[in-house]
Amino acid sequence: MAVKKQVLIRGVDEDAYRRAKAAAALQGVSMGDAVSEALRGWVASGRMEDDVQKEAKQNVRYVKDHWNDLRRHKGEAVVVSKSKLQGVFASYEEARRFSSRFKVALAFVVEDIPQTRELEFGPDLEIQHEVQS
Repeated sequence: MAVKKQVLIRGVDEDAYRRAKAAAALQGVSMGDAVSEALRGWVASGRMEDDVQKEAKQNVRYVKDHWNDLRRHKGEAVVVSKSKLQGVFASYEEARRFSSRFKVALAFVVEDIPQTRELEFGPDLEIQHEVQS
């Protein structure tokens, strides 16, 4: 059983607190348990985000460090994930479909060193990432 601590939290939005207290009461859960659960979820999601950002940076670093090797695939689409080249494809669309197998992946057509790449976060979420030298 977890050790419980008495805490005072300043700056909590009154409306959010009132709604959370009502939801906790409806579910038969104490506010302490509800807040503890929310804090655990917040920390866990923050760790996941940090892991995603870390892997994205590692993939960008791989591209920078291996650009001379990647240039031999000029005109082809590549997928980089888990800090290594995962595949080479004839089209960007093929590379993009393949990249959805990975939690985080870079997919791009090899031309000049890319300044912007699409990062694939699973099959449904895609963002642009500016490369900073």
